[in-house]
Amino acid sequence: MGSEVTATSCAYYVPRKKRNCKMNVKSGKRFCGEHANFDKEDVTIEENNAARMPCPFDPNHSCYVSQLDKHLKKCNSKPQPQPDYIQKDTNVFDSSAEDEIKIALVSLSDEELLKFIEKVSDVHQAHVGKLTLSAGHHQVLEPILTSLKESRGSWRHVNQNSSILYNMEQSGLLKKGEGSTYVEFGSGRGQLSYYIGQAINLETESLLMIDKSSPRHKSENRFKVDGVNKSSIHRLRADIADVDLNLVPCVQSTKAIIAVGKHLCGAATDMALHSLHKVSDKMKEPIVKGVCIALCCHHQCTWRHYVGRAFLTEMGFSRRDFAILRALTSWATCGARDNPLVGKEEHDAPIKDDAAIPRYVAMGLDADYREEVGRQCKQIIDYGRVKYLSSWSSSPSLSTRLLYYVEKDMSLENVLLLSSVLEEQD
Repeated sequence: MGSEVTATSCAYYVPRKKRNCKMNVKSGKRFCGEHANFDKEDVTIEENNAARMPCPFDPNHSCYVSQLDKHLKKCNSKPQPQPDYIQKDTNVFDSSAEDEIKIALVSLSDEELLKFIEKVSDVHQAHVGKLTLSAGHHQVLEPILTSLKESRGSWRHVNQNSSILYNMEQSGLLKKGEGSTYVEFGSGRGQLSYYIGQAINLETESLLMIDKSSPRHKSENRFKVDGVNKSSIHRLRADIADVDLNLVPCVQSTKAIIAVGKHLCGAATDMALHSLHKVSDKMKEPIVKGVCIALCCHHQCTWRHYVGRAFLTEMGFSRRDFAILRALTSWATCGARDNPLVGKEEHDAPIKDDAAIPRYVAMGLDADYREEVGRQCKQIIDYGRVKYLSSWSSSPSLSTRLLYYVEKDMSLENVLLLSSVLEEQD
């Protein structure tokens, strides 16, 4: 029904809407003015003042040939001048890396899968070990926590933010009067930055939020209601991969950088860490004083971006093994997907492998064991990031660790990467 063309409607089929264009056409024409460029015959026989052509900036729309110059000046798709700090793929760890390897677990033999799981267990036990739970609340969010009992979703997110701030304070990352810049990667609406702004002194400290989207209802707008001077609050609409922190004005004038992120998905965490390494490496004095990132979505990690390669290579893991590790991380979340009591973040995207469950049962891999293996794979990937932070020659005093910052029933993605200056720890 939607694809039928009447005598007066445009013959252009719109794939996105799965129907034909509904614009009217001139007598004797098949396409409307917007899609006239798709009728080659019309374009060639029309006079220049009536002929249309695809826009050079965006071929999804067209313009009159005679008005091309005028259209190019005002076209919404016209590329905008980029600031100096935008450098394409500057934070990609290995821009020359080949395409990602994807390994389906079903393609592994029972023997290979069991042998790989045994290796994962050995590496985890020898290097990662059991993570400690450090869950707490920060006073800034206490009034909010008491008013959100009716909404479990909001209650979970506020609890997570509260525990992040609690761990930052315990590690000396919320000091006032230090002239620090708190950089939130993948900030979204900037809710975490807003709470940090309440915990510090924005007369001496500043906030920088980086996100490639521009969401509505940004949290930093609330600072105006609170009567806070917004001169110390900055937002960059850019992909983390392209931001050279060395060239960002508010970073150039700062005394210290504290990096934060809440559920910074997969490769975004690696790009953030690589950007911090680059800015730290160019400074005479260590400028990165802390990192506090709630980790997430390890199935979206890529070899091209991953900063912990040195550790994995030392452990005997190849690029192909990394792909298997990434696939196995789904076991950490898929085991609880049918449990209504487990809170899942919107970023959680477990890979369902119900068809393979009989095979796993026959191999002695029950649901609980698979979930534990999945967590170990996640933490091995994260430990590579810990070793990467520890290897920075420009920041020898950074102490980095992994910990659980909330219980598993609040979020399946409950591991925090926390790094702080050793002498400043409580």
